[in-house]
Amino acid sequence: MGIGVAGLAAGCLSSNSGGSTSNGSAAGGPGKTTIEVMYGLGADTEPGFKADVSAWAAQNKLTIKFTKAASWDTEIRTRVQGGNAPDVGLFPQPGLMCDLAKQKKLIPYDDATVATDKETLVPGFVEAGTCADGKVYGLPNEVSVKSILWTDAPAFKAAGYQAPKTLDDLLTLTAKIKADGKTPWCIAAESGAATGWPITDWIEDLVLRFAGADNYDKWVKGQLKFNSPEIKPAWEYFQKIAFGDGYVRGGTKSIVATNFQTGGNALFTQPPGCYLFKQATFVANKGGFPDSVISKLDTETAPIAFPSKTASDNPVLVGGDIAAAFNNDPNTLKLRNFIASKENGTQQAKNGAFSPHKTADVSLLPNKTLQTIAADVLYKATAARFDGSDAMPAKVGAGTFWTEPVKWLSGQQDLNTTLDNIDASFPKTGS
Repeated sequence: MGIGVAGLAAGCLSSNSGGSTSNGSAAGGPGKTTIEVMYGLGADTEPGFKADVSAWAAQNKLTIKFTKAASWDTEIRTRVQGGNAPDVGLFPQPGLMCDLAKQKKLIPYDDATVATDKETLVPGFVEAGTCADGKVYGLPNEVSVKSILWTDAPAFKAAGYQAPKTLDDLLTLTAKIKADGKTPWCIAAESGAATGWPITDWIEDLVLRFAGADNYDKWVKGQLKFNSPEIKPAWEYFQKIAFGDGYVRGGTKSIVATNFQTGGNALFTQPPGCYLFKQATFVANKGGFPDSVISKLDTETAPIAFPSKTASDNPVLVGGDIAAAFNNDPNTLKLRNFIASKENGTQQAKNGAFSPHKTADVSLLPNKTLQTIAADVLYKATAARFDGSDAMPAKVGAGTFWTEPVKWLSGQQDLNTTLDNIDASFPKTGS
């Protein structure tokens, strides 16, 4: 979701770890008996992850040291800089992972493992873990789905509204809800010091749809400007909704003052305070929607796939954690490969986490709502991409991409100024 630092400046870490570290033995030896895995997983995902990995470790007669980082980017930098990297790390930011890969801190996956996993992974997930040298350094453990519109099922149905199939349909629906004397949207972007990041999810989803997956990749790498003809239409579409007269609960300026986790709760008031809310699947966990809604998710909500330009297309934006190895000890690599495999994720699924593998048993997910999102949205993706802001340089992805839209939505500047300011902040190639 873009609330972590997306990368580290090249050269800020020591460069003496090479292919193995001081706490790892070379591949081909007997292997370590205790393997450390470090992550920043949330309270909903961590128990299932630990259960899955512990079961695998017991079968392989290995001991796992689980280390949870409160601030992943800061703590992993400190560990690597001190020559004390964990054996395996789960990266929420592909950009940070590739920075470390560039400094020879990580071990790439072998071709056979990549080929096996690619057979079942959602299209695009292998590319997300591929760095500038063309090697795959990370593959996903689990993912959340961002391309979702949430509704209050009874209210939406009672009003006679239909799920939009295309982006044009979505604008038509928005206008109809307004014409009916109701407020179409709840949009929420307040997140303390990280206020503005939810807008990046909106824009990323729209770039995938207007520009396509290849141009999305170029944009994330800085090869296409924010104010380019390929990327600007995504912003212009969002502008039609966010600045539409009467389209947003509280008005345009309220967006940056409305909390991202609870900002959709007005869906469920009587009468509804809004009818549409775009947010990732984590909002259906405690701390997001009201407990009374979460306990009856299948009847209280009716999530809709965020529509594309054409009904036949289904690009999907995700967040997640990518498994990478810091040394080539054989048991380190076995653990990393298991985490990325289709065999992993049984217990995580029971806690509501999505496997990145299309062959996963969706019936393990705890409710029909999540099962439907997995089967009909994630596993039917024509192209999936990880959160773009997490892969951009930190001063953009966790900087101006957050702060400049806040100024725009607050009425301090126009769209062109917003996009030009973000472009001006993007580090020049090679810097």
